[in-house]
Amino acid sequence: MEHTAKTIYSMYPGPVNIHPKALEALSKNYFPARYSPEFKQAYQYICSSIQELCNTKNDVLIATGEAMLALWATLKSTLQAKDKVLTIGTGVFGDGFADMAESLGCEVCRLSFPYNQTIGSDEYLKEIELAIDSFKPKMITLVHCETPSGTLNPLERIGALKKAKNVPLLIVDAVSSIGGVPIKVDECSIDILLGGSQKCFSCPADTSLLTVSQVAWNYIEEVNYQGYDALKPFSNFIKAHCDMTTFPYTPNSSSVFALAASIKAMEEEGYDNVFKRHTRVAELCRKGIEELGLELFPDKNAISSPTVTAVCLPSGTDWKEKQEEIKKHGIFLAGSIGKLENKIFRIGHMGTQANEEAIQKTLAILSHVFGTKKKG
Repeated sequence: MEHTAKTIYSMYPGPVNIHPKALEALSKNYFPARYSPEFKQAYQYICSSIQELCNTKNDVLIATGEAMLALWATLKSTLQAKDKVLTIGTGVFGDGFADMAESLGCEVCRLSFPYNQTIGSDEYLKEIELAIDSFKPKMITLVHCETPSGTLNPLERIGALKKAKNVPLLIVDAVSSIGGVPIKVDECSIDILLGGSQKCFSCPADTSLLTVSQVAWNYIEEVNYQGYDALKPFSNFIKAHCDMTTFPYTPNSSSVFALAASIKAMEEEGYDNVFKRHTRVAELCRKGIEELGLELFPDKNAISSPTVTAVCLPSGTDWKEKQEEIKKHGIFLAGSIGKLENKIFRIGHMGTQANEEAIQKTLAILSHVFGTKKKG
């Protein structure tokens, strides 16, 4: 069967297709944020929604800039040269934390596990515990969903270790999981959770989200980092009860209203239903991949992410050629990065793309392009 495409539908693992309600919000003009009660309402609505979504009483910050801003802002605002940072990596971004901390002059202990694994096993947790005991870090970093690997690291036992060992700070990158996977920030002793607008929230890639504990605020005050990405200026804004005249810079009004609209749609669907939809679509995707005779990248003992599926490329396959061929049939998929480049490809089923019809279309095109037939 020949597939033809007049338009390309993205199944890329972020940025994803923008939610219709967000697009509607983006199409409007808004009164300047500093003098707009409506903007303050939207900002506070997002903050309270993130608290509910992530099960936390911690402060929520909304910063202008793609999610990488949140990562740099956190490290620069809480670390000083010679501070000890333990980075736990099961993928490109987890290991990337180590490079970032080293660039700030920190002493780094890298724990890098195979990229097709997650850290739930007793063996890995024991290795992490021993590293904490010997290295005595100020900070532990971890990525919840390793998008390039299609995996999801469990947070509960890391949080318990952090608390039991009195590690001051636990930083979790949840950019590709927040809004698609349940997260319990307070229960897992997470001091700063990092998120972004362009994944499960289905908005443009221009807004960062952070939840910040009181312990983290104490270090932010002590470090006193100054810069556009600094978190300290938000302290005055929060103390002023979100008085918009105290916001650190001119807010991105359009994107805040768009994010509020997208979250409102999620709230109307019901957060639990949103999580179930992501899980259901992920299972449909992975079952379909296996029925096509393709191999999933995550190890059978690892936890696959509900927001993205990673698939091994058949031997001898050139991904760039396959990607272009798939694109001609109407779907845009992602390869991977770092040492996984040209070894796997990825299907993003997060936010608006956590959609059964879109997955069925994707699987049909993959069957055609890879010359495989559904088993059974």
